[in-house]
Amino acid sequence: MHKLLSNIYYEVREPRMKWDDIGGFEDVKAILKEMVCLPLTKGPELLDMNVEIPSGVMIWGPLGVGITMLAEACASEAGVGYVYISGQEMLGKPEALRRAFHEARHEAPCVLFISDTEWLCPRKGADYEWEAGNFRGIPPTFADKELSETFIQEIDRLHGVRDVALVGSCYRIDTVDQAIIKEKRRFNRKVFMHPPTVDDRKGILNVYFEKMKLYEKVEDDVTIARLSELTEGYVGWDIESLCKRAGLSAVKSGERVIGMRHFEAALKEIEPWLSPGMNRKYYELRDRDCPHHYAF
Repeated sequence: MHKLLSNIYYEVREPRMKWDDIGGFEDVKAILKEMVCLPLTKGPELLDMNVEIPSGVMIWGPLGVGITMLAEACASEAGVGYVYISGQEMLGKPEALRRAFHEARHEAPCVLFISDTEWLCPRKGADYEWEAGNFRGIPPTFADKELSETFIQEIDRLHGVRDVALVGSCYRIDTVDQAIIKEKRRFNRKVFMHPPTVDDRKGILNVYFEKMKLYEKVEDDVTIARLSELTEGYVGWDIESLCKRAGLSAVKSGERVIGMRHFEAALKEIEPWLSPGMNRKYYELRDRDCPHHYAF
């Protein structure tokens, strides 16, 4: 058992996630198909057209919206392997970080996805406050200088390595050391994973209704459209909790179907991850950022 868990901080495997497994965010999916998948499937053609291939793509946005799943779906779309590095779990493990990058180079063609890059390479003096008194989602600890330097060195060693698509994630673009997102050899492209819109929440709800087989277990007054309107500020894990809580409420009351009353009761119990201030801040950060990094 200990052997199976020894590499929890990174993983090398065949991708399992598909685009349809991820609800909503059709605009983000389209961008990732261009920035990540196309260079893996049509790299020589792009170079023949003198189109510069991104060195690395940084996806940033709220926690709980499926960024990790999107990176894996990119690997599935391109028909390549998937190497996942957990930024959180990699703290204090410089040798493991080197080994994970080594595996990615030898796994090519592949997508190398590194989550939580702000843990590995934090920006000095960053302000993590969303609004007065709200520090939600801030990492409790960060990498030391040695690990951050190791991380940058390993990214640089990938430069020029064909068929390894470097993809990273962070929850706020302003909390990552600019050294890894301004240098052309590193994460020189960005994708904004915006807070879920009404249409995105419809897509997420559809995924969970399908997964939990809720379509045949809800009353006629329950509609995806209505629930998507009522779930402002909800991310994926909030919507999953909502569906489970509504089902639990029905079971506790001895009913065999779920009505809107059960969802309304669940809505009162589940606080949305995103506050209005956090929503505003995300778009303020995006609007202040340099726009050319968001184009191929």
